[in-house]
Amino acid sequence: MDFAPQQAIDAGYEAIRLYTHETMTENITLYTRRGYVETHRAQEHGLRRAYMTKRL
Repeated sequence: MDFAPQQAIDAGYEAIRLYTHETMTENITLYTRRGYVETHRAQEHGLRRAYMTKRL
């Protein structure tokens, strides 16, 4: 869970984004504990997704 944010920091990014299925509440809780903030929910390709961002 630390690899991707560190790679993004090293590459000069200011944020990292991800999505998970909105019914995966355990994932949403985990990401929130790790500093991600939910930005929105949307349906894409028939899947309901929760989109999250973490400032680096």
